[in-house]
Amino acid sequence: MQNQLPEALLQLIDDSSITDICLTPGLTQVDKGNGLVLDDSLNFNEDQLSKLAKDLIELGGRRLDQANPFADVSLPGGIRVHAVLKSGCSEVSLISIRLHSQAFTDLEALLPGLATPSQAELIQEISSSGESFLISGATGTGKTTLLRSMLAERSERVIAVEDVTELQGANIICLQSRPKNIEGQGEITLEALIRQALRMRPDRICIGEVRGEELIVMLQALNTGHRGATTMLANSLEQVPERLLSIASALGMPDQTLAKLAASAFDWVIALSSSQGKRRVSGIGKFQLVDGQLVVFPSLRTRKLQLA
Repeated sequence: MQNQLPEALLQLIDDSSITDICLTPGLTQVDKGNGLVLDDSLNFNEDQLSKLAKDLIELGGRRLDQANPFADVSLPGGIRVHAVLKSGCSEVSLISIRLHSQAFTDLEALLPGLATPSQAELIQEISSSGESFLISGATGTGKTTLLRSMLAERSERVIAVEDVTELQGANIICLQSRPKNIEGQGEITLEALIRQALRMRPDRICIGEVRGEELIVMLQALNTGHRGATTMLANSLEQVPERLLSIASALGMPDQTLAKLAASAFDWVIALSSSQGKRRVSGIGKFQLVDGQLVVFPSLRTRKLQLA
């Protein structure tokens, strides 16, 4: 299959400076750490892009057709592909490729460019302690990279549950969810995999990213003696409780129940942000209950001049 992929695309994938490739008919954009820019080495029409989308998804063992016009797959080499076919969902076919570095960066090497000295010291302590933590941030802020590096700090048995496998490590066992087949059968959800992970003698249960019902199952697991780690989309440390509450509310869980579960499940919250291609830790805090409401209190004082 790789031999059928355009050589120009393979060259972009092999470029270690590129983190993202976005393809639409007549337009190719790449991100080298400073935001998306145009690239003129590739130019697909709708038919070519549609075929490429199907080939890439098939390479990952899933299907893409009008009955299932969007899909995610993980490919060898730390590549994640999301594709959308021209359909009722989109007027054109779309491909988004995320490229994770295959070169593992240990936490000590990662933190100097990401955190202040005091933040780095605290993150090292969190990793060494084995406590449960949640990493938040927008897309492309480095949540998965930090999570992977933190998980590698201890020689513990980590069962990782993901929609698309991205976490890797000698101590990480990965379980991947599966969508329904063409007959509507065979679906394996994240929440089902968490329940299986509980039976696999984990030292820690990790969810690549919480977005729905899997959050509730994870909170229940962490409140019965298991340790965990996960990421979620949130723009700031202060927004994390709102995101958790919105997920729980959509699932019918009362706010106070969610607040109590989250406050006892996670020992730490680490927030990441990105500006002009520069990733950084924007805050580290702890959940607390204030008048029954879930809030995050920063554990380090924010300084205008970040010297420490």
